[in-house]
Amino acid sequence: ENILFATLDPTTRKVKLPGLKTHPEVLLTDTVGFIQKLPTQLVAAFRATLEEVKEADVLLHVMDASNPVWNKQEVAVKRVLSEIDAGDKPVVRVLNKIDLLDDDVAEELQYEAAMMDDCSVAISPKSGEG
Repeated sequence: ENILFATLDPTTRKVKLPGLKTHPEVLLTDTVGFIQKLPTQLVAAFRATLEEVKEADVLLHVMDASNPVWNKQEVAVKRVLSEIDAGDKPVVRVLNKIDLLDDDVAEELQYEAAMMDDCSVAISPKSGEG
């Protein structure tokens, strides 16, 4: 079936974190990913899913580092977070899919993520890097 989204509803799961004795369980909520040029009829529904973000203690922002415009997408996400009054939430930046990059580019991205003042990591779930 060729549809843009099957659902716009966020999904929340309880996850046990290894090694934590005081608060070993957290709730992870997966919201719909951002896309550029969202069709007008979906804008209101899309923003409604982001209301979950306002309740979060920490945001895990997963970006596809193999996408040549991931930087622009990150700026768009930050803008929307500010618009919904969630721009001050702590964010862990996850630069995903570095296995799809040239080795030198992936290594540079890992280095940059490690040296940034914020919480950033460059990873590849496929290869286990990061």
